Amino acid sequence: HSLSNTTTTPSPPTYRYSCGSIGTSTTAQLFSWESPVPITPFRDTFSYCTARNFLDNFTPSELLTLPIDPHSPAPHTTKLTHLVTLLHQKLSSEKSPTTPPHSLFSTDYTKWYKLWQAIYTFQHELRLPEAEATVRMLIARPRPGATEWNVVPTHMLAEFLVEAGRFEEAEGVEGPVREWMDERRKLGRDSPQAISARRIIARAVWGRFGGRAGGGGKRRGRWWMRCWGLWRGWARGGLRFIGRRRGG
Repeated sequence: HSLSNTTTTPSPPTYRYSCGSIGTSTTAQLFSWESPVPITPFRDTFSYCTARNFLDNFTPSELLTLPIDPHSPAPHTTKLTHLVTLLHQKLSSEKSPTTPPHSLFSTDYTKWYKLWQAIYTFQHELRLPEAEATVRMLIARPRPGATEWNVVPTHMLAEFLVEAGRFEEAEGVEGPVREWMDERRKLGRDSPQAISARRIIARAVWGRFGGRAGGGGKRRGRWWMRCWGLWRGWARGGLRFIGRRRGG
């Protein structure tokens, strides 16, 4: 299947948003904080987040020149491989023109981080073995001079570990993330982000205890106690969040 443009076609008239709604280009202007994803046969097989992570690394003019056929019926894995290749090419092209060249990490950390985060997203979907090394690199190389912890790559690693069946490690990685979110005034334990962290921990606990055959009554008892504590905190936070939304 060809992935490159074969004919010149006009831009798609409708877009997807993070909430799943569909709008026109006029609607897109009303949501400046969103990254609208054009609705095309090529992009419709991607989740919103995956498509957005790719698009956010290119300017509108760059997107027009990329070798992508918006109407390509290629298999999803073929498209994933094609886009992650384009991201790597973009990363290579962003080297500083100075002599000797400076890394993008030192010249524009935000751009470096966004590119590698997108690369990880595609590596993860493709189940490539280098995905874990990529997300661990993002954890090990925070923004120079940063005074606050960027929990996003650690959260991504925990989700990766759960899906890999490394439940105990995942729980240990996500625990500090949950605590950090609970303590933030702008987040708190009833925020969607903190609830997402609890969801990952619950999956890890289930994998360790509830999802395995056998283990005896004591083991099952520990699992039920852990899950009950997580569910109770999750439910309380969710009810407070809903009440706050209804109360304006």
